[in-house]
Amino acid sequence: MPRGAAIGGCWRQAFVVFTEFGKFLMLENGLVVITGGAGHLGLACAQRFRERRLLITDANATRLGEAATTLAHDGVDVTSLVADITVPEGACEIARTAARLGQWSVLIHTAGVAPPTAPETIVAVNLFGTINILEAFQASLVPGATGVCLASLAAYRSLASEFDEATTNPRGDPHDFVAHMAKRFPAVSSGRLAYSVSKRGTIQQVRKRASLWAQRGARLVSVSPGIIADTAMGRQRASQVQQADDLPRDVRLGVSSEIAAAVWLATSADAVLINGIDILVDGGYLAAVDTAYSASQRSDWHNLRV
Repeated sequence: MPRGAAIGGCWRQAFVVFTEFGKFLMLENGLVVITGGAGHLGLACAQRFRERRLLITDANATRLGEAATTLAHDGVDVTSLVADITVPEGACEIARTAARLGQWSVLIHTAGVAPPTAPETIVAVNLFGTINILEAFQASLVPGATGVCLASLAAYRSLASEFDEATTNPRGDPHDFVAHMAKRFPAVSSGRLAYSVSKRGTIQQVRKRASLWAQRGARLVSVSPGIIADTAMGRQRASQVQQADDLPRDVRLGVSSEIAAAVWLATSADAVLINGIDILVDGGYLAAVDTAYSASQRSDWHNLRV
């Protein structure tokens, strides 16, 4: 089924809430939708938004069930849905389920995968999955709604920007995309390149769509975590940079709850002017790379040689 046809079925009439001054408030009782809800960042966001009604989704049924049980045991009003966002219909099912539960106010897209996952899967989930989710929810935008997509510090590696046109307007399928990257940079790890480029793609998709969201009175931003020490990928990366003595001085590694706090801030009514940008939450890592590293170290980092 064509993507446009699948997304067309996602539309639902919405109830609009305004303040007396004409500003938009976060819909006080609106549903919070969290993709990747069984992962560390998804669960951290669920805990942060625990006073709200939640819809958490994930492709892993077992982990999702465990996450939903834990949240429900803690008194959270949570609904879970197993869904595959790599296909438009899977993303559309999430949007339809959200509509049945009531108007959503916050969409938190944390679903993502990283190496050693196959590069084709990384691109399918991180890039095409993001496109599917944003298109599925686009028709149900209302004033005051906010979307936050999780990107990554890896998106700031200069090599990733070489594919900005491809990630903004991707053609073909994930296999075609990976083949295109490998043809251009055959010496670079295909998995690490796929992750960096696909997360850059998340930022590009947010930029591309933010104006449309604004026309509907909604906001769309991305948040890029640095190295998160309480995730499997973060622990692995932290170990690598520490063993190589490659961790910039005075840079602090983060934890999932701190990323969730940044997401909370981005969705708050106080952030009403924040739209279409990426919020880098990396403890100063990128600043240190670009100012404290030697030229050769900086080049190695940006070109995925370390």
